[in-house]
Amino acid sequence: MRRINSEFKTVNMSEEGQKLSNRDYFGYVEMDDFACYVLADSLDEEPSVNSAKMVVESIIRDFTEAPSMRKGRWKRWMHRAHTELIKQRSGMHLKASAVIVVTDYRKIRYIYVGNSRYYLIRNARILERTTDQSLTQNLAEAGKIPLDQAAAHEERNNLYSFLGERGTPKIQLSRKRKLESGDVFLLLSRGVWEQCPDEELLEMINTAKEPAEVLHQAEDFILGHQESKEIDNYTMAVTFVQKVYQSPKKPWTVKKILMIVLPILLIVGGISLGLYLRCRRIRQKEEKLAECMESGEDYLRYDNYQRAAEEFGEAKTLAESLRKNEESDRADQYKKLAEQIMLSDEALAAKEYEKAQELYLKAREMAEEAGNVGKVYIEHQLERTKDYIEVYDLIAMGEKKEEYGNLTGAIEAYKEAKTKAADLYYSEGKAEALEKQAAAEEVLEKAQLADESRRKEQEESAAAEAAKQQKEEESAKELENQQKANDQQNAIELENQGNELFAQGQYDHAITFYQAAQTIYIRLEMVSMAVNLNQKIEAAMAGSAAKASKEAEGKAREEAGTMEAKEVPSQPSINSKTEASGAGVNEVPAGTTMGNTPN
Repeated sequence: MRRINSEFKTVNMSEEGQKLSNRDYFGYVEMDDFACYVLADSLDEEPSVNSAKMVVESIIRDFTEAPSMRKGRWKRWMHRAHTELIKQRSGMHLKASAVIVVTDYRKIRYIYVGNSRYYLIRNARILERTTDQSLTQNLAEAGKIPLDQAAAHEERNNLYSFLGERGTPKIQLSRKRKLESGDVFLLLSRGVWEQCPDEELLEMINTAKEPAEVLHQAEDFILGHQESKEIDNYTMAVTFVQKVYQSPKKPWTVKKILMIVLPILLIVGGISLGLYLRCRRIRQKEEKLAECMESGEDYLRYDNYQRAAEEFGEAKTLAESLRKNEESDRADQYKKLAEQIMLSDEALAAKEYEKAQELYLKAREMAEEAGNVGKVYIEHQLERTKDYIEVYDLIAMGEKKEEYGNLTGAIEAYKEAKTKAADLYYSEGKAEALEKQAAAEEVLEKAQLADESRRKEQEESAAAEAAKQQKEEESAKELENQQKANDQQNAIELENQGNELFAQGQYDHAITFYQAAQTIYIRLEMVSMAVNLNQKIEAAMAGSAAKASKEAEGKAREEAGTMEAKEVPSQPSINSKTEASGAGVNEVPAGTTMGNTPN
């Protein structure tokens, strides 16, 4: 009866955006006494299975079998949907984020896990909104990033809880809230809230008269950014609560209840009230202690160290008040570990990489002592820190090589630093390495140009020197050839003079000239000319010998005549002295050139 005596108007849209397929899913059912609205967003990439659809159908099926707003029942239904994803894996890792709204047309309650959102808007303001279970949300709560930047932050989809995870999802369940006529509630997938800020959604709702108008405005706003942003699947459900169910029964008042219960409490509980309150406080503290320890361990498991430190700090205080030393020590150990990791993260964020490395190493020791809790995260951060340090070590190495003049080695070091920084998405390190690389390359290019200029100058100088040497060699060759021609001419002239002397009968002088000419021919390697002179030399020698023999005979006759003259005196010849003095002339005629013999 509550449904027909209330008025809830619901519309929805679900589109694939710029993706190949739509991995979001929305479904709702409105029954006589209860209504359920479910939106899920697939977090996996499995093309054959829509994990969001599986979650929505599982929740709707359980709800229709036994509609209720009870807290325990909804947690069981959510865990059942989580179990279905786990069982359906078959080698796949199905994951989904989900948000559920259930109402009895008078009150409303929401349940969610992940980063699909629920908004309740009343009197033109956001009255309630889910809190994303993501690293970005934790950073925003810690004041490390502004709230208005959370929708575009790179870690907004880094969830620490979702359906289909290997552990147990941390399901968030709200209290019941009374609805009022004129309320509006929304269910959004991340494809909507990433593009539409809260203030835009409020403006759309405040200006719309029908829920369909909100959808149209939201879709226009999302598609208006498709040229500058990548549009993911977007799903949105809008419900206008135009009339809330009013019960015809007279409600029980607090006064009426007290009038009935108070006398009983005074009689029955007066004696045991003190003990009961004390036991209840102890029990509540114990329950709170267990809850804090469990929550702290969950936050450690999902690397939310800020919240873990808070939970373990509260757990330590509770354990000390209960005098539970073991629990107090364990909570203190986990709290210090979380705080150590937070300090390490802060040093890393401040770019104090060596300090961060020391802090992470200490955190690793503490994690090992605490049963390796958070060790995977610490090892990952240590690896990142080492990579950052390596980037700056490579830059420093490049600078050192530049100092020693090894520009090629410096450029290689800068390139390696730039590549490593790019792999880390470390823009500042990449920019610094790139700048230093460009500067070193410019210096190297100038040095290479200078070397090239010097090389060309050396080549031109060598070419000029070679040309000069060649010219000198040619001049020397020409001079040598001229000298050879002169020597050959001298040899010919000597030979001709020898011929003249031979013809005159001056054989000894002829031999001298022939031998001088022969020496020049041999030096000039004119073998045939030198050999031909042998005959002339032999002829001159023969003539000289014959002449000498003849002169000897004449002398003998002259000596014989002298002897006869002594015996018979006679008058001496007037020309005898002259002939005697001229017969022995054996000198080279004046003006005869003997030739220039090289040293």
